[in-house]
Amino acid sequence: MAQKVEFVGTVQFWPNGARGNPVALYMEKLENGEYRISARLPQWRHLVGVGATVNKAAGNYELTLKTAMPADGAYEGPYWNSGIKAEKPAPPKPVAAAPPAGGGPADAPPAPTGTPSVPPQGGAPASS
Repeated sequence: MAQKVEFVGTVQFWPNGARGNPVALYMEKLENGEYRISARLPQWRHLVGVGATVNKAAGNYELTLKTAMPADGAYEGPYWNSGIKAEKPAPPKPVAAAPPAGGGPADAPPAPTGTPSVPPQGGAPASS
């Protein structure tokens, strides 16, 4: 099956401080349902955004672009066609602290629960 490629936006690079021409960005949907966004020019084709939806692929492309071109003023954009809103991935969740090895709450005796029983007061002393 032939891959359908669709124009989705542009990005403009500023190589060596000189304004370059806008580079077209294209989206293709793979057979496994994954979306890929990249340029078709050989010098910019290595920057690829991948995601389960077009918006997630656009967000991934923006992160990849920022990683590859970290200097301010190195590029302008990307500018997406109407309907595409770059969806940034959620930040990673903090890792839960592991219990210390060899001694933890499981080794301690169980804590008392409920109310303590109080001996009855006032009454005749027990005789033998």
